Amino acid sequence: MFALMIAIFHTTGNYKGNESTLLKYGSIGVEFFFIVSGYFIAKKAFSVKEDCSNIGKETMSYILGKVKKFLPYTCSAFVMFMIVDSILNGYSLKHYINSIWNVIFLDMSGVKTTYISGITWYISVMLISILIIYPLLRKYKKNFTYLIAPIIIIFIGGYLSQKYGNLRGPWEWTGFAYKGFLRGFFELSLGTIVYEISEKMKNINFNLISKILLTIIEIGGFLSIFVLAQIGKNVKYDFVAVLILAVSISIACSEKTIFYNLANNKLFYYLEELSLPLYLNHIWIINIIHNKFYYLSYMCRLILIILLSLIFSMIILYIIKTINELRNKKIKKGVIYEKV
Repeated sequence: MFALMIAIFHTTGNYKGNESTLLKYGSIGVEFFFIVSGYFIAKKAFSVKEDCSNIGKETMSYILGKVKKFLPYTCSAFVMFMIVDSILNGYSLKHYINSIWNVIFLDMSGVKTTYISGITWYISVMLISILIIYPLLRKYKKNFTYLIAPIIIIFIGGYLSQKYGNLRGPWEWTGFAYKGFLRGFFELSLGTIVYEISEKMKNINFNLISKILLTIIEIGGFLSIFVLAQIGKNVKYDFVAVLILAVSISIACSEKTIFYNLANNKLFYYLEELSLPLYLNHIWIINIIHNKFYYLSYMCRLILIILLSLIFSMIILYIIKTINELRNKKIKKGVIYEKV
């Protein structure tokens, strides 16, 4: 749903007509993904039982594992972006060569360059932030979630609030880093605290009434983000949305809601997997629809964009999963032969 929110937001942002639009402040959907990513970084760090003697190697291995997971999806999206942009915008080979930092997920490092797909800025922020957050989590454990993360949240969050008043515009240069990097680092750090809170909640025996109340707060919180994305004029609700998301995600990850077991199934796992290709591929589809079907109404374009984005994402997900399964079978078969 949050990936769809971002797709609708980008559809609205690229629409030039006068019709009423949906979720024009829907960029706050990215905050959901940053906080959840911070949760999983903490979960990974706390699950490792070995000593901290090889933190550097361990951190890099973790990052490379993330890159290996993202690469097939980003490469397929990059190919489609290159084809569409070459047709619609006539970009030259020089443009794509200068986009190398974008391809290797370092476009948020501060290097001024062109890019194939600006949508990957989220992945770039996450990977760069892991270089800082993960080793600190491994070395200092709860001292990070109790002390370091709150300091990061207070100072970076306060800086963004005072200087900009919102979290939008990831490519704005602050003088020492992209605004998007500070935004992501702040929210990833918040995600580590969300992990700590949810783990504490797991150890509490809630009665049925308490679980119902938690469920109402969780669902109400998530739904309120969509309301804020629709009515958030002058982008004044960004930091409120971050707080609401932190509360709702903490409850969702505590496994204490009445719908937890209902959502713990293959359908929801599939939708989770679908969010990545949907996030990465909707922009080039938007570009095609807005350029070639400009005579359609806003709502017709939006429906067409969402349908095509979902269909293409499902195809990409199926192809990549099939290739991975075949490769894993080949590896396992090779191991068996080697043992024999």
